[in-house]
Amino acid sequence: MSRWTLEQVVVEIGVDRAAVTSWIEQRWVLPETQGSELQFDDMDVARLRLIAELTQELEIGNEAIPVVLNLLDQIYELRDKLAVIEHAIEQTSPECRAEIARILGGAAKGE
Repeated sequence: MSRWTLEQVVVEIGVDRAAVTSWIEQRWVLPETQGSELQFDDMDVARLRLIAELTQELEIGNEAIPVVLNLLDQIYELRDKLAVIEHAIEQTSPECRAEIARILGGAAKGE
């Protein structure tokens, strides 16, 4: 995983330092600190790109950004949990998987 400095992030994303600093102060992104230097990982940079897109291109107001980020965080968490469940199901017997598929198929049809 890459490590990025604040200066590298500003250049990479194309936003000014004040914007990134503001987003950190608002706790929209939480980089690590090594000494007095901020260190961003790839996930932080992806989140900063998203924030830049939301605020600049989509013109979403600062008051709505925490809501959007929270909803996206929930989606990512649910995707991770679903992957764990899928892996667990893959470890079961073919009969068990067939029964789970039958139950889920019925649930999708409203049964």
